[in-house]
This record gives sequence, structure tokens and C-alpha cells, in this order.
Amino acid sequence: MAKEKDRYALSAWRGEFLHQDVEGAYREHVKEGTARHLIVALRVWAFLLVSFGWLDYIGLGLSEGFYHLLAMRLFSALLLLGLSVIVRHRPELAKDGGAVSILEAIGFLLFFIIYFVRPDIVIWNIGVTVIILISLYIFIPNRLVNSNVTALFGILGTLYCLSLGGTEPRLLVGIFFLLSFPAIVGYFASRRLNLSSRQQYALFMETVQVNQSLQAEIKRREELEVELKLQATTDPLTGLLNRRQYETLFRREQERVRRHAGKLSLCVTDLDHFKKINDDHGHDVGDQVLKHISDLFVETLRHTDIVGRFGGEEFILLLPDTDLDNAMVVIDRLREKLQASPVEADDKEIRITATFAVTEVNAEDVTIEDVIRRADKALYRGKEAGRNQVVAS
Repeated sequence: MAKEKDRYALSAWRGEFLHQDVEGAYREHVKEGTARHLIVALRVWAFLLVSFGWLDYIGLGLSEGFYHLLAMRLFSALLLLGLSVIVRHRPELAKDGGAVSILEAIGFLLFFIIYFVRPDIVIWNIGVTVIILISLYIFIPNRLVNSNVTALFGILGTLYCLSLGGTEPRLLVGIFFLLSFPAIVGYFASRRLNLSSRQQYALFMETVQVNQSLQAEIKRREELEVELKLQATTDPLTGLLNRRQYETLFRREQERVRRHAGKLSLCVTDLDHFKKINDDHGHDVGDQVLKHISDLFVETLRHTDIVGRFGGEEFILLLPDTDLDNAMVVIDRLREKLQASPVEADDKEIRITATFAVTEVNAEDVTIEDVIRRADKALYRGKEAGRNQVVAS
């Protein structure tokens, strides 16, 4: 948590995040809003520039000076409107404020012309400069550092123009303090806004990160729940249903058979000579054989059929909506496919066969054990008769 707070540390005088990557992310986050605000500010600025041309006309008439000032105002307004159009299509220009700062500097340079064309309104121009300085910080969105540089350029440029016009040094000092006051007020007001907006962004990002952590934890718990449920219902080696689960499904199918007078067949499968496979090739190969058989059963049977591991090399197959005759056909087809699907191990083909005992669940069967006992008797007969066959019970 401490590191996270350090990440969002702020520079008190710049009003920005100390970490450049965080500051860049913040500017990207507010880019669209900053661009919209800037477009409005540029258009209002252009409108006021042209509107004040009326005062030039009143003071100068249709003189050469008036036309010079009018050209200056129109040129400045075109620059402002041009930038507003560009920012509308490229809002990223509003992020760093470089283009705005250059335009502000050009605006000051053009504004300085008024001091020489209309020396009669110097006091008015100084008052307008005060308003401009406050607007640089409050009205026009820009980085605080950029606004400071532009404001300093405007103050020093104004003093230079006044000094060229013959203003006494002592008056220049007073005007310097007069112009510094709105710049200082604007700086602290803008600084407060910058810090406040970034603090809100930091809180927002921390909230987002907390939510992401919570979502990740929820997802992890859901995955764990699925994994635990899988472990509780499946055999870890083969992925087949374990005894607890297939017995639950058997009861469900048995109840459905009773309600709808349907059919349900059960098959007990025992691999032939599986101990010899383990002895000759090792238990790893034996496990490979069990996985191979499990996959083959699942792929061959219907998705509604239930395949479970009974224990060791024995499997339980439940065939819903299947009577004994049809179950015999299905299981014999499964037996033939198993016989024709050897396992590759130790550069050898291991032929696999199994004995299958099939029985149909009837009304007298109370539990799955009743059905399995009946199938086990048939399975014993199949082994006695030579294995690799399907026996009915």
C-alpha cells in the first residue's frame, strides 16, 4: 500500500505526478475532456479578439493603424480557430500543452503591437493583460509549468514594450508587481485544481485496482471451486466419474426410469490380464493404458452415457434409454474398437482386450450394488469362458 501511495505522489509546485508514467497515464485519461475544454476556450478567445476590434475602430477610425490591428486580430483569430479544428481531430495535442503555449506566446507578440499603434490606451492594455494572465491559468487548459513560462513571457514582454514607450523605471516596477499579482493568484488557483484533479484520478485508479484485485480473487475462487468439485467427482488418473458421482447419477437415472417407464442398462468392464501389463511394462505404462481406455470409452459412447471408474482396471458404464439387447450391440462394438486400438509403449504395441458384463436395471433393483452384483456374476462367467467378450445377465 505504501508503494502504491508513493506511485501517486504529487509535485506541490508543478501540480503533477512525480512519476512520469503515471502523469502520462493521467493526461491520456483526461485527454478527451481537456480537448473539449480547450476547443471552447480557443473559440471564445477568437471571438473576443475580433469583438474588441470595434474599440479600435472607435479610437482610430478607418486609419492605417486600425487596419494593422484588424489584421493582427484576424490573424490571431484564424490561428486560434485553426488550432481548435486540429485539436478536434487530434485531441492528443491537448495533453502536453506545447501547441497551446506556442499559440499563447504568438498571441502575446501580436498583442504587443497595440502598445505601439495605440499608445493612448496603455492603461486599458495593462488591464487586459491582467485578465489574460488570469485566463492563462484558469480558462485555458494547459500544464502549470507551461502557463508559468507563458505568463512570465507576457509580463516581461509588456514591461519591455512599456519601456520602449518611455515609461519611467519606477512605474515599470509598480506595473511588474501589478501584473505579478494575477499571475500568482492564477498559479495558486490552477495549482489547486491540478492537484485536486490528480488526487481524484489517484483515488479512481486505486479503486479500479482494488476492483480488479477483487475480480481476480473471485475468479480464482471460482476456478478453485470448479477444481475442488472436479476432484470430488472425478477419478484423478483417468478423469472419469468416481464412484460417488456415478452412483449419484445412477439414482437420478433410476428415478427417471421409474417415472417414465424407460430403460437403463449397466455394464461392468474388466481389462484382461492388466496385471501382466504392469509387470511387463511398469505402472507408468499401466496408467497410460487406463487413460487410453478411458478416452476411447468417452469418445465412442454417447454424450448422455455415463462412464465411471469402478476401481483398479474395472469400469462402470451406464446407458440411459437403452434396453439389454441394444446395450449388447453397443458394448460389443465398443469391445471390437478397444481390441483394434493398441497402445504404443516401449516401442511396442500393447494389445488390449476387456470382458464386458451387461445387465438391464429392473424394478426390483433398489441400489446400484444390486445391479453390480448381478453384472459381476456375468463377468465371472465371461472370464471363465475365455475373456474378451460381452456377457449378458
